[in-house]
This record gives sequence, C-alpha cells and structure tokens, in this order.
Amino acid sequence: MEHFLSTQNSILIQGVTPSDLESMLSRLLDKKLASIIDSTPKVESTSRDGLYKRKEAAEKLRISLVTLDNWTKLGIINARRIGTRIYYTEKDINDALKKVSK
Repeated sequence: MEHFLSTQNSILIQGVTPSDLESMLSRLLDKKLASIIDSTPKVESTSRDGLYKRKEAAEKLRISLVTLDNWTKLGIINARRIGTRIYYTEKDINDALKKVSK
C-alpha cells in the first residue's frame, strides 16, 4: 500500500519500490513532454513567403555555403537582406542555375 505525506517543500513516499517510482516519474515526464512537443510549431523546409535561408538555398542548389557566398559576391545569384539575415527567392535560385549551366 502506498502512503504519501506531502508538505509545501517535501514529499514522503513509503511502500514504493524504486522501479515503481521510476515508472510513475516516467509516465509524468512522457505526458509533459508530449504536450510540449504537440504545442511546438513545426518548421517547414520551404517558407510560405517564398524566401529561403542560406542553408536551404545551398541545399537546393547542391552547393556549399562558401560557394553560395562566393556566387552572391560575384552576382551569380541575387540575395535579399532582411535585417541581418540573408534570404534567396525561388526565382533567384532558378536564375542562378540557368547562369551556371550556360
């Protein structure tokens, strides 16, 4: 039989094996983590506004970030700066592919 004695800062648990305690804590943590995961917004690989981050653009072009930076400096691909971040549009990526393939 389980006995619980609780005060504001402490809990006394008697008659519970360590494995029972571990099981109870595991179930509580699973519930809490599931609610956190469910409420976390999912990140899409392509943004709704048509802007790609540097890493996404490099993956789409199948080039490294260093090459993407070089292409941007050389004018092979156009970039958009929003605050301190750099973004590329689908059109920018397609135009760069056309320039490189010539």
